[in-house]
Amino acid sequence: MQNEVRVVHSTGRDSCSVAESEALLAAVVRGAHDAIVAEDLDGVVTVWNHGAERLYGYPAAEMIGQRTDRIHAPWHRPDEVAAARRIAAGSRPEAYLCERTRRDGTTVTVSVRAAPTVDRAGAVTGVTTISWAVETDQASRVGHELRTSLNAIIGFTGMLLMGLPGPLNAEQENHLRLVQSSAETLLSRINQLSRPAVR
Repeated sequence: MQNEVRVVHSTGRDSCSVAESEALLAAVVRGAHDAIVAEDLDGVVTVWNHGAERLYGYPAAEMIGQRTDRIHAPWHRPDEVAAARRIAAGSRPEAYLCERTRRDGTTVTVSVRAAPTVDRAGAVTGVTTISWAVETDQASRVGHELRTSLNAIIGFTGMLLMGLPGPLNAEQENHLRLVQSSAETLLSRINQLSRPAVR
């Protein structure tokens, strides 16, 4: 058949058609223990295997067709989006550690390997990641606790500055802006220290 590409094993037998190879690959991906997630160039999930279901808690039916930023922890989202864009633009595969959000709202530290997804013509159609949970240390836990507290401070001061509870005088507004600015500076510094590192 014209569309058939055969793979020759060391036994000398030609065996697999393209369709058979793709079916075998799909079965391997589905059954892999690690979380395998593929997204298109718009960040929409196209593949979500059983490993991803176990790790992140979302069944495939809830994630296929949804954006991957659902599992990106807010403080890592800009870095993950930037990494995906670099890879889609032709950069080499990347590896990094980051925190992601599970369906139940808890966070998990994962090791991520990201690479471009290409079609038969060699064109990049998206990004595929393989991820698995890693042990978190005390510094990671403290960093998460600090980010949670600082985000709460920034949110509450923002509400006050919007005048939701009532009007503010100039002195109160200046004090609140100082608190908000300080919290944002600390949050930015913590995010920089915990940014995924390319290996």
